[in-house]
Amino acid sequence: MQHLAAVGVLGGYGAVGSAVVRRLHRAGVHPLLVAGRDRARAEALIAGLPEGGPDVDALTVDLTDPDSLDGFTAGCRLVVNCAGPSYRVLDSVARAALRGGADYVDAAGDDPVRNLLSARGGAERWVTAGRAAVLSAGALPGLSSLLPRALAARATGPVALDAYVGGVAPLTPAAAGDVLLGRGPEHGTPAAAWYEGRMRERALAPRRGVRLDAFPASVDAVPFLSTEAVRLARAAGIGRVRWYTVFGGGRLAEELAMAWALDGVETADLVAAADEDVRRHGAWYGQEFHLWDGATDGPPTARLVLRAPDSYELSGFLAAGAALRVLDGTIAPGVYFAADVLDPARVTEELAADDAAELKVL
Repeated sequence: MQHLAAVGVLGGYGAVGSAVVRRLHRAGVHPLLVAGRDRARAEALIAGLPEGGPDVDALTVDLTDPDSLDGFTAGCRLVVNCAGPSYRVLDSVARAALRGGADYVDAAGDDPVRNLLSARGGAERWVTAGRAAVLSAGALPGLSSLLPRALAARATGPVALDAYVGGVAPLTPAAAGDVLLGRGPEHGTPAAAWYEGRMRERALAPRRGVRLDAFPASVDAVPFLSTEAVRLARAAGIGRVRWYTVFGGGRLAEELAMAWALDGVETADLVAAADEDVRRHGAWYGQEFHLWDGATDGPPTARLVLRAPDSYELSGFLAAGAALRVLDGTIAPGVYFAADVLDPARVTEELAADDAAELKVL
């Protein structure tokens, strides 16, 4: 099968990529191209897709080889990047997509990629070429900003937000790499909070044994004001934001703290720690947001509770949704974060009707 003008999913047989492929296949997007270094895994995924759907093919692509990457993107009208870890891939796939004349969606990407693509007038090149690049189209960041934006849009005067995001889940090596490297000022500030339009450092302490509806057991909540949370606060005009990363098991948190203290770069111990947590506590993931409308006194005015078996299917949901919005022309040329160009209300409604998660607004 020729793959001219294909929608190519790089890392399409991974935990997130396979979810994207299944969703785009179900939506009738064609032709589809499942790309990555392991052609056998791509072919196995394709063999498991429902018969009678759109054309799908496998392609061997090494993202560390510029010629291989350019050959792939030259045959695509849209590239969806699900390969990782994001902080090693950085902007290499996005730039290859632009060279090949393709639009681009990244299930991760985040601030480091946005900064690289926007440096020295780089974002303008996407506009001039008539192409869109949509970054952070995953569960976190991505849904973690869209869902509270939808909640805030229902309020008359949102003044405060508390967020709890995380759980217990196995880590793929790529996801472990993103967790390990996701630190520093381009990602966020530990123990900080957003107060009165600015970041306040060392404002919060960890919360132990917290019970929340998004999680089936008590959790530890570690304050971390991400750059995404700051963008959310500014976009929604919320004066106080307290953002917590949730750990449902102790081993991953311990191993991550040790790796950061030693400035480690190997992911094997993180993967093993996450697996141990899953064996002890099961696998589950959640996001819960508490919003105060008008005043911060008393309990929150509204809550949004998301429960899911894991975050990978959620990332596939949003990345596929962003791809469909690019394909239907909803997103204009330029470089964006998904939360800034997708409709929060539409995403929330679609997710509430999807089997990837259970979502309630209370």
